[in-house]
Amino acid sequence: MSLEKSIMTDEQMRSILLNSYGLQVQSARKLPLGSANCFRVECAEGTYFLKEYQSEITRGAVEREAAVTEHLAGKDFPVARFIKTVDGNVCTEAEGHIISVQEYIEGESYLNDLPKPLFKESAKYLGMLHAALKDYPMERGMDEQWLASFSVEDAVAKFDRLLSAMRPDEELRDVNLLRTLAHIRADLTYKKELVRKLPQWRRYFDGITYTPTHGDYTACQLICDGDKVKAVIDFSAAMCLPAVWEIMRSYIQSGGACRGGAPFDIDDFVAYVNEYRKYAPLTERDLTAMPYVYIYQLSQSSYGYKEFLVLKTENRNDLLRFAFWRTDICREIERRAEEISRACKERL
Repeated sequence: MSLEKSIMTDEQMRSILLNSYGLQVQSARKLPLGSANCFRVECAEGTYFLKEYQSEITRGAVEREAAVTEHLAGKDFPVARFIKTVDGNVCTEAEGHIISVQEYIEGESYLNDLPKPLFKESAKYLGMLHAALKDYPMERGMDEQWLASFSVEDAVAKFDRLLSAMRPDEELRDVNLLRTLAHIRADLTYKKELVRKLPQWRRYFDGITYTPTHGDYTACQLICDGDKVKAVIDFSAAMCLPAVWEIMRSYIQSGGACRGGAPFDIDDFVAYVNEYRKYAPLTERDLTAMPYVYIYQLSQSSYGYKEFLVLKTENRNDLLRFAFWRTDICREIERRAEEISRACKERL
């Protein structure tokens, strides 16, 4: 769901595409994708993907994304290339919003429900992506500075503030809301205890592989055709990050863990990791650290709870369900972290 109301009228879209891109719009349809306002645009010259970015997104950020996309296209990695304006730029601007136009790639996309036959393809293309981006210059994240900035006290205080935002049970009469708040209370209390354990897991970042990567590689960033991936899209979060974080997150966020309360399938996950390793290397240290690196970052998130309790966003119920799911994942990964590490190493 887009975070901001679109500024785009039909007349304005026609004007932007004609004057900036030399394209003649025939029809346009808004797409229910991501945090930006996105449109499928039929032009006399072909079909395109128009993206109206949130107001805080800068031209420089879009130019960096376009450069990564162009680099990958040059490596024969399937992406949606940016269309240049008549002046040779990769984006334009309207009413304080950056606008870009990309190739439109037909296909199926998913949220966190990637069909099982596509998991092998997902791992394959993530490995190929890391190989194609090897040595590409990117800002580094989850590094020493990030680790040093973590404070147990600040993390606990964040969850305490959310707990204090909850209405007292005695003021409520709605049974369903009472159950929801009890669930929230249990989750936030658990996360307070979990973040207190993070200092002992910091050592797992020592000696792991950092790689230029997508930064948000999940099912919704894949354009698929049947059981094949046609393209990987949206490199706006690209950064140099721990490879194992992106691997584990991509598996889990695509729906590969704890669906409907199911346990984490270690055999399936190891198969995902080993498919990735056909295209990009991992060390034994990486495999040992993988679950701990993943949970280190995820455990600190209050996303979904804050939106429900404080911000009261329009889609807060959906975001709260997402938060519940991710906290269940924290519980499962924490409980089985050693088992996951051992399985990954034993089945090299």
